[in-house]
Amino acid sequence: MKTSQQGTRNRLNGLRQQLFIFLLALYLTQSTIAQALEPAGQRVEITADDEVSLSAQFASASAKAPGVLLLHDCQHGAQGLQPLFSVLSKQDLFVLALDLRGYGGSESERYSEKKIRQQTDDIVNYQGQIAALMLHWQQDVLKAYQYLQNAMHNEQAISVVASGCSSNQAIYLAEKAPLKSWVLLAPELSYADKEQFKHIADVPIYLLSSKYQTEAMLNAHELFEWSGDKKSVLQIFKGNASSYPLLKHQAYLTEHIASWLQSTLRH
Repeated sequence: MKTSQQGTRNRLNGLRQQLFIFLLALYLTQSTIAQALEPAGQRVEITADDEVSLSAQFASASAKAPGVLLLHDCQHGAQGLQPLFSVLSKQDLFVLALDLRGYGGSESERYSEKKIRQQTDDIVNYQGQIAALMLHWQQDVLKAYQYLQNAMHNEQAISVVASGCSSNQAIYLAEKAPLKSWVLLAPELSYADKEQFKHIADVPIYLLSSKYQTEAMLNAHELFEWSGDKKSVLQIFKGNASSYPLLKHQAYLTEHIASWLQSTLRH
């Protein structure tokens, strides 16, 4: 009888241990997921020249760290670049992800891409109103750059990551600020934008596009051929995915871009 009772106790203790291990694993998994979903950095407000409030996500770093400015495309707000923001912020870099005027936290009653999309009946009207909205971006992006520069409290370099329709903003900014390097994801550029690029001093540039995003691919090729810096990189992927799906489905890309930025910013 004692042997039977001892066996029962042993089995119960074994079950308790297994239950404890299961609950511990479940807790650690939930904690990891919660940390992954938790936005890095803090939300900050930047006042534009015309007193419009612009929203951005900011991550601080050590005293002598360089910085990166992130600019989203016309299909997403700054939240779309969250994976890259998180990786960069963990690499001891100051990072500022701006919601461009009319998007995300920088949306208002007067400036709203969502409202334009809902109220326009055709693509031509939509494109015209978006073009009018984008006229503000050049000064807004410069203001964001200056905010990042002031927040860093040092003389360290700053690089920019731009995607799709914001790619030309990197060109405009480079004319006014000494950018250390650029990353352009599926660049959308006019002929005038590309001619403007050719008059800017060479710095490392990382260009990324899909093969069947034809215009973006040709833009990336042209800028790469024109770039004279030995650290410049061109990556073309099969398919027709835009920049954000590429970052999402090619998991190594955010790490690769972050490492490349580190190599240009710290050398």
